[in-house]
Parts: sequence; structure tokens; C-alpha cells
Amino acid sequence: MNSKRTTPFHITGVDSLGQGVSKMTEKVTFIAKTTLGDEGEAEIMSEKKGVAFARLKKLNKSSDLRVEPDCKHYSSCPSCHYLHVNYSDELKFKRENFAKLFRKLPLKNFEVIGAPRRSGYRNRIQLHYSLKSKLIGMRDPQNFTIHPIPNCLLGLPEVLKEIQRLYENNQWMIEAPPAPIEGHVEIYWNNNKLQTSWNKPYSEGGFSQVYEEMNKKLKDILMEEFKKNSISGILDLFGGAGNLSSGLNYKNRLCVDIYQNLKGEDFLSLNLYEENSLGKVMKEIKNRPFTLTHLILDPPRSGLKDLALWLQQLRPKYVAYVSCDPHTMARDLEKLEGYSIQRSLLFDFFPSTFHFESLIFLERKE
Repeated sequence: MNSKRTTPFHITGVDSLGQGVSKMTEKVTFIAKTTLGDEGEAEIMSEKKGVAFARLKKLNKSSDLRVEPDCKHYSSCPSCHYLHVNYSDELKFKRENFAKLFRKLPLKNFEVIGAPRRSGYRNRIQLHYSLKSKLIGMRDPQNFTIHPIPNCLLGLPEVLKEIQRLYENNQWMIEAPPAPIEGHVEIYWNNNKLQTSWNKPYSEGGFSQVYEEMNKKLKDILMEEFKKNSISGILDLFGGAGNLSSGLNYKNRLCVDIYQNLKGEDFLSLNLYEENSLGKVMKEIKNRPFTLTHLILDPPRSGLKDLALWLQQLRPKYVAYVSCDPHTMARDLEKLEGYSIQRSLLFDFFPSTFHFESLIFLERKE
């Protein structure tokens, strides 16, 4: 088996995926788990014209920012990206990348809301497994190898205890269904109850934010902003169980998402990506005693490409856009006309990883 090609590197930047960026050779090289000032050799995993993606092989010079990771799995596990630097530096890199991603928008000074803990926060962890290779853990997106993580630090204590139980004496192989030969298991602590689901869709048992304390901080700021103006009617798109709108003082509310079981008259089951979903929402509002003043949207990573059209047709006075993917959020907001950005925030819902939540408040121009 041929060994992969190696390349020298000198890290001069960190991208929005937490990867170190080296421009030392003819190709810009992105190297996971490196940071500013690191120098050494990396193993090329994939490449295309002008760009290469690599893994750290040898450090010749360590950055002054580099620290020893708390997690023993960090060097091989693909799920965390920043444990080789302090949390303050992680937030600094996220702040810089937030500013870079939204550079085309007239953002006012944005706020960064850090997390109270860098580990021990996730209420849900999903592990991939292979009965053929007898492995369970995190799947590497580059080579699809499964990396065992029996001593993961990210989950709540109840979640981590269940993960450790599954690893003990390969208990997971006894409990995993015999088919398919490869699959996943999701461990979820919700409402003081543990749920373990094999090969079910993500968020089996109902979606909830993985970091409850950060979710509360986001809801508190949403309430702080929206209570400035009376809420006659609020539309909560991709609303799930109404997490973001539930604490607000509104006269009327409509939550729209795909529901298996509707919870009440405030909920409409609809795929918001299907053709004419906007028309169906407008018809629903028209048939209700509903004057729309406020809009909340919290879409999946794909965002809402037609956001400009939705706002043009619905014309809410106030909008709160929550996103787990700043790339698609920036794309959606760049096309807007008739709305001004009032406040911008970065919430570190996913410390130790490159992910974070964004919240941007908009107001319709008169």
C-alpha cells in the first residue's frame, strides 16, 4: 500500500472549519488540528486544483497558542476541532471567522456569547458502528474510518455513562440490530430520561438544542429584543416544538414545521422547502385572526434561499433569524432589500468544535 504524499506547512490563518491554513507551497493547504504559528509536515488526504486537505503528521515547531488537549481521543477523533488551543483562543477564531463570513453585510458590532463549559454539555450524541469491523464511534468524513471514543468528554454525564456502558465488553454488539451491518445509535438525555435509538432518524424523540444553558441564553435575548414592541402575531418557521417562541408575550402564534403529531392549533405541519409552501403559509395566516408583526426562522443548515421573497410577501416588521450554519445565513441575508440589521450575535452552542449558532435581528424599513 502506497503511503500518502506529505507536504511541509506553516500555518498563517485558521478557516471557518477550524482548520489551519498554510500557503507555503503552490497549493493552499488546510490542516485540521493546527493553529497559528505551527510548522511541520502534513499528510495529503485529498486535493484539487489549487487546494489540498491534509492531516498533521509531524510538528517541527509548535505554536505558542498550542496546549495539551483534555481529551485522550482528540488526535484521532474527527468531531472536535479546537481542543489544541485554549477556549479564549477558540472564541477569538470564531469571532474572526464570523466577521469574515458576514463581511458583505452592514453588521453593527456583533456580540459573542461564550459557553459556561467547554465539555460536559451535549444532551445528544450519535455514534456510528460497523458489525463487520467491530467498531463503534465517530466516523471520519475523509476516509470513513470509525474512531472509538469510550472516554468522550462532550456529553452530559448521563449520556457519557451510557456510552461507556455500550463500550464495556462490546455490549453495543449485543444490542445493535443484526441488520444493517453498518448503522448508528443515538444517545439522548431529554426530560430527565435516557433514550437510546438504533438507526432512527436524527432527533428521534423530538428535536432540542444540544446545549440547554446556551439555548436559554438565546431565548432570553430573543425575549429582550421582541418585548420592545407589542407582538400581535408571530410566525415561527422551522419552529419545531415552539422552543424559540414559547416564552414570548404574543396574541397569536403559528409554528410551522413537519410534525408527526400536532400539538395544538398553533401548529401547522408543512415542508417549508416544498413548492408553494409560502403560498400555503400565507393562506393559513389569512384564514386566522392573525396580524403578522414578528417572524422567527431557525432553518436547517441549508438555510432559506428564498428568504427575500418570503419577507417581501409576508412583510413582518421584526425578524429574528437563527442559524447553525453562518455560510447559508450570510447567503440568504445578502439578497435582502427593505430590511436593516439591528443586532448580531454569535452563540457558542458547540464549544470545542467549529460549529456555532448565529442570531441576527432585522427590522423592516418604513
